Amino acid sequence: MKKIIPPAELTFPSEITTVIFDLDGTLFDSMGVWAQIDIDFLGKRGLTPPPDYMEAITPLGFRATAEYTIQRFHLNETPEALMEEWHQMAVEAYTHHVPLKPQAKPLLERLKASGYRLGITSASSKELALPCLNRHGITGLFDSIVTAGTDGPGKNDPGIWRISAARLGVPANQCAVLDDVAAALSAAEVAGMLPVGVLDIHSGGHQAVSDAAKMLTTLD
Repeated sequence: MKKIIPPAELTFPSEITTVIFDLDGTLFDSMGVWAQIDIDFLGKRGLTPPPDYMEAITPLGFRATAEYTIQRFHLNETPEALMEEWHQMAVEAYTHHVPLKPQAKPLLERLKASGYRLGITSASSKELALPCLNRHGITGLFDSIVTAGTDGPGKNDPGIWRISAARLGVPANQCAVLDDVAAALSAAEVAGMLPVGVLDIHSGGHQAVSDAAKMLTTLD
């Protein structure tokens, strides 16, 4: 696995002017929250999340996750019903409880003070993201917020990263992407961006993240 660079020492090549962040598992310490939502949701239906379920859904948008879940578990429910149930479960957690990773805010403030444009590209809806960002006082640090699955395809599709660059008004090759999911990092690289892996203690696949990234850090 690549050397883990402490966030205080993280620097980028001179051509990078913009840094795009994932939220869940990268800036937000929220993966445990989603794991519990999965347990509670499936448990009400007499099911248990398989070991590979979280990894399979992490790069997907909200609707794609609902469609995958219905197909995977043969549920006689609509994507809309699943999305609404998950949304209500998550709103409470994001509004009141989800913490930032310990090193997230210092890194964001350092990059902003250094003149970088900052963006968010996340599978979480703005209805979830904004209350949490506001509670932690960091919303104003970002120049753009893009929701995968709503503003474009999922994060494992290079198209969402090109949309993110366009929203920020910069070419893709001027962007670095910090994400904790290998598929998202690979898609960002295909789009022309610099993939920076973020190791999350709640997520598996650390070797895959390292393999997909040009640089590696952790915000825990």
